[in-house]
Amino acid sequence: MSVAGSDSGAAAGVQADLKTFSALGVYGCIAITAITAQNTRKVSGVFEVPVDAIKAQVRAVMSDSPPDAIKVGMVYSIEIIEAVTGMLAGAKVPIVLDPILAAGTGYGLMQKNALEHFIKKVLPICTLVTPNRMEAEKLSGVKIRDDGDVIRAAKRIRSLGAQNVIVKGGHAGKNVVTDILLEKSDKLIRMSNPRINIKETHGSGCNFSAAATAYLARGFDVAEACDRANEYVHNAIKGAVTFGRGLPVTNPLSSIYRDAQRYATLVELQQAVDRLEALQGFGRLIPETATNFAYAVLDAEGPTDVAAVRGRIVKAGDASVPVSRVEFGASRHMASAVVAFMKVKPATRSVINIRYESKLVEVCRSLFSVSSYDRSKEPIGTRRKEDSSVSWGTSVALAKNPAADVIYHKGAIGKEPMITVFGKNPGDVLLKIEKILKAYR
Repeated sequence: MSVAGSDSGAAAGVQADLKTFSALGVYGCIAITAITAQNTRKVSGVFEVPVDAIKAQVRAVMSDSPPDAIKVGMVYSIEIIEAVTGMLAGAKVPIVLDPILAAGTGYGLMQKNALEHFIKKVLPICTLVTPNRMEAEKLSGVKIRDDGDVIRAAKRIRSLGAQNVIVKGGHAGKNVVTDILLEKSDKLIRMSNPRINIKETHGSGCNFSAAATAYLARGFDVAEACDRANEYVHNAIKGAVTFGRGLPVTNPLSSIYRDAQRYATLVELQQAVDRLEALQGFGRLIPETATNFAYAVLDAEGPTDVAAVRGRIVKAGDASVPVSRVEFGASRHMASAVVAFMKVKPATRSVINIRYESKLVEVCRSLFSVSSYDRSKEPIGTRRKEDSSVSWGTSVALAKNPAADVIYHKGAIGKEPMITVFGKNPGDVLLKIEKILKAYR
């Protein structure tokens, strides 16, 4: 259950909490403490929910479907703090506190006279408190300049009654973001991720605390819940979306979309490989170094975002046989080609390589738009970089002919000449291969 404020922009508050709960496989209930009028740029108003209404919401949930963990977010006033702590003080389940003091846009989300009462009343009922560095400073009174100060602040917050404290490091200006967890046993655990190139996001604090709550509800201990929440929010920030005119919004469902897309990519490519294996005559198109068939996810950035056949596809008479299964990261060369192609034509996400022959090039020219590049003109620096040759060549060929869907080169010393056939998806590539085979006699 989330006991928190409502965000009309749906990026934070109970809206973000419910998305996170659902994404992590737990059913979420809510008790709304305040209604905020806000968007990605600003908070324009806060409207307290009457205390009796807050109590009635909590009572309704607790009496019918007692939660396995509870998150407390925005508690705007002394009266609301009294109501919430009075209802939850006897709870026998983990309570996670996200100390909401201000919105990411700077608007105060707690009355100034309520902070002392908040520290005195709310911290002692909490299993875990999840402040960012600025919130940790206000709760502890410790000015944070380095990790030593973070630890001192966490110890101070724990001395005020909280069992466990994790201070999130997202607001520190470093290349690596480190969250520091101080457990009730005094054990310190650091959780680090590379900083994502984004200045600020709206909702990440709510996502983190809700994720930790979800994992505690599923039976994980505090350290494991925080570690998993850390990874979850890192991915949610990477998947941040911009839909308004203000801050980007963390996407708590990005991992679901990503996993679903990756699964669909594997399935679609495997089906195409199966069809290719049954395609008589394709063996005649396989080069000496064998063939591979690749398919990238949307917004692919590198080999781990591109599925291909592990070990390639080899010739078996006039037919073909995949050496192994389809998986992500199986072909760096094909991944380099398709990722470079997607930079010019994002909807074209699949590619296959076939052998070079002047007659095959002419067949392709009669059917499709064709371009080429000369590997002898490749810059020395590019040649020395692993997997950059194919990317460079694809970019050069598309610069010559942006409409191309077939690209070839005539090889170089130690490099076999090759034709690559691109398509929007594996089915599109297969149709092109079938047309090539039909025209190639």
